Amino acid sequence: MAKKKKHEEHGAGERWAVPYADFLSLLLALFIALFAISTIDKKKLASFVEAISAAFSFKPISTSAPPSIIEGVGVKQKREDTKKKIKERVEQIVKKLNLEGKVQVEVIPMGVRIRILDYILFNPCSVEIKKEYQELLSSVAEVIKEANLPVEVEGHTDNIPPSGNCIYPSNWELSAARAASVVRFLIQSKNLPPAMFTAVGYADTRPIAPNNSEIGRSMNRRIEINLITGTDKEEKYKEKVKTEKVETNEEVRPNLEGTGKSNKQ
Repeated sequence: MAKKKKHEEHGAGERWAVPYADFLSLLLALFIALFAISTIDKKKLASFVEAISAAFSFKPISTSAPPSIIEGVGVKQKREDTKKKIKERVEQIVKKLNLEGKVQVEVIPMGVRIRILDYILFNPCSVEIKKEYQELLSSVAEVIKEANLPVEVEGHTDNIPPSGNCIYPSNWELSAARAASVVRFLIQSKNLPPAMFTAVGYADTRPIAPNNSEIGRSMNRRIEINLITGTDKEEKYKEKVKTEKVETNEEVRPNLEGTGKSNKQ
């Protein structure tokens, strides 16, 4: 009787290599991710990548992208620290002026919001800032000057239209005029650049409380001063400031002959 031929095993002893290689790749990716979120040292990251590359004998990946991610983490943390410092500074001002409960300060995703109830700043249907509260805005302007961030001032009202003897026909005009009045005061009090400000009137379209009671309506009548960081508004503002500085320097720079005339025609 003929003997049965044994079937040859094809690579049975190497089947473990594929899943093992996948496991090592995943483990490498995990370590790189953990390292990236734990430190912002570019040099250490570059050394780490080179060491891993040498150990696994593959071409080193570009280290330009990971540092940018790490820098992003550092920038974000710096912005959060800036927000916290601004909030603490304004809270000190509010406490010094005994305005707790009338002025609120909070950190928001776009920056820091300073919320002021409108009866503090204005008489009914008026856009003239009361003298007794000008110190508050002047102190806030000093904080804005030091922070050097774009600022958006919002005017808000309740849902009751202005009275018949009011010069403003609707809450739209009134809220926008009050926001503009605050912007004008902030600019003039500390000689701030107008380019950093935006004035917006929202009328009664963004209430923070129901308008069915006097308490709710009084909360909705407010001015909000937003110091903005971490958005495209901040980048646009800084780019604009940089451009204006360059243009100003060109305007006043004397020529090389020493005639004192501007190089810009």
